[in-house]
Amino acid sequence: MSIRDRTGLERRHVAVLFVDLSGFTALVESAPPETVYERVAPVLDELALLVTEYGGMIQQVLGDGFMAVFGLGPASARTTADDEVERAVQAGLMVVRVGGNAPLSLPAHVGVECGEVLVSPPWQSAKFGVWGRAVTVAARLCDLAGPSTVYVGPQAARRGGERILKTWADGFTTIVHARLKGMAQELVVHGATWPSMQQV
Repeated sequence: MSIRDRTGLERRHVAVLFVDLSGFTALVESAPPETVYERVAPVLDELALLVTEYGGMIQQVLGDGFMAVFGLGPASARTTADDEVERAVQAGLMVVRVGGNAPLSLPAHVGVECGEVLVSPPWQSAKFGVWGRAVTVAARLCDLAGPSTVYVGPQAARRGGERILKTWADGFTTIVHARLKGMAQELVVHGATWPSMQQV
């Protein structure tokens, strides 16, 4: 449920997806900025468009990746209570699948988590702000994931993410016990890596 006050802050249950490109630092070290832009911008454009087709809203774009939020649209647009998790995980799986195909040769890695966050109105250069543990966990999972890999946090896994991973990866998923930076508790993380994913 939404809790809105006079400042425009709103609590929402969302799924957060982080996408990063593997090999970006090596590319920056070996090529002029124009070459980096010409190679990376079309990849990010394609992947961001793919994520928006699954209903994700791009919150910020960095040099080698972006953050998207699922579940900020009207509740009437969702098919189930956990629709945002399913769409985020499906989008993440498609991102690593597309990013791993030639001639892009900059495989993506993805982190997804869900939870209650505080959504703020536009500030600085962002379209909106999103604050909460789900954001931090999704970012850390993206950092942890290897090339062409999607990691799904425990909350998102319980809300349908594990089932989506298993469906796409024909059951060949991994379970990682991860201690993420700045977090005291170990997390059980579910993952899948392209090319083991079979579904479209």
